[in-house]
Amino acid sequence: MKKIMLVGLGLFGFTILNAQDILLKNSPFHFIDATFNLSIEKELDGNKSVNYSGGIHLTEDGWNYEDEIGLTAEIQLRKYVLKFKNSESNLNGIYVSPFGMLSYFKMNHTYRDWRYEYDDLGNYIASWDEEISVTASSKIGQAGIVMGVQYVMSNVLVFDFFLGGGIQYSVEAGNRRSTNYDARFYTGVIPKIGFNFGVKL
Repeated sequence: MKKIMLVGLGLFGFTILNAQDILLKNSPFHFIDATFNLSIEKELDGNKSVNYSGGIHLTEDGWNYEDEIGLTAEIQLRKYVLKFKNSESNLNGIYVSPFGMLSYFKMNHTYRDWRYEYDDLGNYIASWDEEISVTASSKIGQAGIVMGVQYVMSNVLVFDFFLGGGIQYSVEAGNRRSTNYDARFYTGVIPKIGFNFGVKL
């Protein structure tokens, strides 16, 4: 594992040192889901680029006894099919991109369920509460294609919007209940919409 991480860091450093245009972007809407997501896009040639994204989801709610953690890594191979002329950057225009994503998600929730007891005639006898702990995890893979618009303003500010979709496959473990629905446990066709804001380095 350590060797893989070192190789990854080495490749990342080599990419940065040999870069043409480099864009650093953040997805502000992910904060609503308690997720920090960061993207780095590097120009490969005049109309192609590679966009790396990584995210971490973290929720620790002691009041409601809810803990969640998740990690995500994604790669997009972008081809710009129409360029805007407002910026010197080649990463400025309309693009199409296949993508692949791997992620891991784990949740620990504690609930209190009320139980009721009735006699044979339907008369109330007693009630009590019961603590239920739910621990579940999911390993997720996604693949698909998106189309997007990236606008580099004044050769500094970057606005990136994309939409598309693909297939998601989830391998689930644990005792998740039907009420604990989360898209991270879903297998099937998925939409993909994103917005990033950042700077050109």
